[in-house]
Amino acid sequence: MTTPLPPNAFAAASFHHGAFHNASGREKHGLANALRWMLTRSRGPWPTHVEDVPVALPVDRVDDGSIRATVIGHATVLVQVDGLNILTDPVMSARIGPTPWTGPKRVRPPAVPFEAIPAIDVVLLSHDHYDHLDRPTLRRLVARDNPKILTGLRVGKAVPSKNVVELDWWQGHAIRDGVTATYVPAEHFSGRGLFDRDKTLWGGFVLETPAGKVYFAGDTAAGTHFQAIRERFGAMTLSLLPIGAYAPRWFMDRVHMDPDEALQASLTLESQTTLAIHFATFNLADDAYDAPTHALARAVSHLVDHPPGGDFRVLPFGEAAIVRIGEGREAAARRRYA
Repeated sequence: MTTPLPPNAFAAASFHHGAFHNASGREKHGLANALRWMLTRSRGPWPTHVEDVPVALPVDRVDDGSIRATVIGHATVLVQVDGLNILTDPVMSARIGPTPWTGPKRVRPPAVPFEAIPAIDVVLLSHDHYDHLDRPTLRRLVARDNPKILTGLRVGKAVPSKNVVELDWWQGHAIRDGVTATYVPAEHFSGRGLFDRDKTLWGGFVLETPAGKVYFAGDTAAGTHFQAIRERFGAMTLSLLPIGAYAPRWFMDRVHMDPDEALQASLTLESQTTLAIHFATFNLADDAYDAPTHALARAVSHLVDHPPGGDFRVLPFGEAAIVRIGEGREAAARRRYA
């Protein structure tokens, strides 16, 4: 059993000396360690191109008491619930960087083409890194759907939209009656250039809906923020947790979870169903292309009788997971292609 956190363990985000800080107080590696990593990298193998097996395209809307989640690629997930279409960290570009021809190149196209994504009502934008805040994709969404874009403090200036709501940690926004999105802490950092390190806030989101609670972690290292989220909101119906870009651990453990830590986070959250995100799309670190999924499979295999949080899935990209409150793994699997 975990020890309850003090009431003030996670307050509003801390901003001082011109920058935001993790609630843990743990600082990220500086330039010297970043250079050390770059000079000593040992990259695992990655393919240059992966073509996903075509699957059924998303439905227009879901309003049957279920939560339907489709992993499109990296941290981009289509969440359909209570008649709403919600997109997390939409990135459809071929590269992620300051220009269309710089930055890491995606090895697999989006599992759902932009044209096949149904009209989006809300975008949940976790932070401003290029692999999460993709301005070309946001421009297309704004031109087509003009969705409400929820994000962290000071991130809005990078978003090509006037329909933006900036939130502090633990600050909620009513999307409509019965559906609220709350911005929650993460253990990470921010910045899109050389001189804006941690000038904007990073975090995740908890969606409270009539069909259950959805947690989107965005990008995060391990930490007690998962316990704080569980204590405040209760057990999660569906969690979207990152498992990739974790090697080498001496450098990445302050910003990214490894698969074992992601599994532990799902247990802490008492998540009924968890989907893996943030892997097998962009080569961002030294772990091999398939290392996150193999490591997660080993970790899950060590669980006994699949306790709460043990239903941690790696779905084929583009396939929909259909989740209902209290529904077991076997019943959910039968419904997967419904």
